[in-house]
Amino acid sequence: MAERAATGKPAVRKSTEAETKATASAPSCAGGAVRWTSVHREWRLTEVSPVVNVRKSDGRVTFHPGLVRNIVPQVSTSDDRVAAHQVLAALAKRLKWWDVDQLAAPGKESADRRRYPAKVDSLGHAGRLVEAEEVQTVDASFTVTCPGRDVYGSVTTWFGDVSASLACGVNPHTKESWVQEAYRLTCGPLGR
Repeated sequence: MAERAATGKPAVRKSTEAETKATASAPSCAGGAVRWTSVHREWRLTEVSPVVNVRKSDGRVTFHPGLVRNIVPQVSTSDDRVAAHQVLAALAKRLKWWDVDQLAAPGKESADRRRYPAKVDSLGHAGRLVEAEEVQTVDASFTVTCPGRDVYGSVTTWFGDVSASLACGVNPHTKESWVQEAYRLTCGPLGR
């Protein structure tokens, strides 16, 4: 049965000095091996502009992209002894060609960072044009071997960005889901 204070509320239990020292001296997971249980990479649409009517003589056209989705980098673990940088460094190694500094880190920036006008040369094309932007996201889950137990976690991060200019009424003929989504959102259903 739980101890109760004179007020009838559960008594607040204070940690003993020995418990505090044990927690403070708990071995770090810094050298723990990270094992990836799943790693999923995908290009995701983050911004798309409204349709702009462009004439052949317009030259550079300004598009004002609006947020479609915000990819927020995060590392979640069952034990705070596992550092986010440790996880991102292991993920960069797992992805082989990525450098840890190229991966978006928690608290630094989300994928809606570009929200400024894009100036694009229309190259003499006329019509109803749209500008779309995306990032490559990585969603992964992992286990870290720590002294005394395994720690479980997940990470969401992103890398780089790519933009595409789309013409409404012209099927982009691509299997890239982010391009198809941008087209549907601004131009309507894809034609054949």
